[in-house]
Amino acid sequence: MNHNRRRFMVALTCVVGSIGGTGYGQPSSGKSPAQSARGSYRIDATKSRFIVETETGGLSSMFAHDHKIGIRDFSGTATFERGSAGTASLDLMVKANSLYLLEEKSIGARQAIESALREEVLETTKYPEITFKTRNVTSERRGDGTFDVRLVGELRLHGVRRQMTVPARVSMQDGMLHAIGIFEIRQTDFKITPFSFVNGAVTIKDMVTLSFDIVATKP
Repeated sequence: MNHNRRRFMVALTCVVGSIGGTGYGQPSSGKSPAQSARGSYRIDATKSRFIVETETGGLSSMFAHDHKIGIRDFSGTATFERGSAGTASLDLMVKANSLYLLEEKSIGARQAIESALREEVLETTKYPEITFKTRNVTSERRGDGTFDVRLVGELRLHGVRRQMTVPARVSMQDGMLHAIGIFEIRQTDFKITPFSFVNGAVTIKDMVTLSFDIVATKP
């Protein structure tokens, strides 16, 4: 990406970071019957990261610098077993109003962008949650012992439900599951109007990139 291209981070999930996230996430509590089953894991939000990235287009990119948004409040469960990918699953829930701007030095700019993100883009009062639930999972074991996984499921965002295919690299060790991946969505597919600011001088592209780094442990 060249220096003239602006990236503005808006919601979900998921650029992939290292394990040991920001510490802002709130881990889920309680244990369902599914979590008690073999190969079940609970997402550790304190060690997981989700980033949603958008870019400015046209001449507006000349006036921009990169922005990133993190997520404070998310939870979920995953199931995965070596040799049994057909029974694998992911159930993830994000509080839409928990998104916050990263790496913005100006407090005023940060507050203005966060407010617009919640009130104009995601409309978090009307649509408070973002969820992803798998319907089908396939995997292929790699030579290094990790797995290339394809998660086919339903993403519910801004009141719209759409089927998505999400690729991930999964590893398991010492009772911990680690998954990283990246995929793209179009805002207009979810009835979201791409954001513009500075009186329309800066506009955001329809396509956004979501990346994730999930750490989950056995309950």
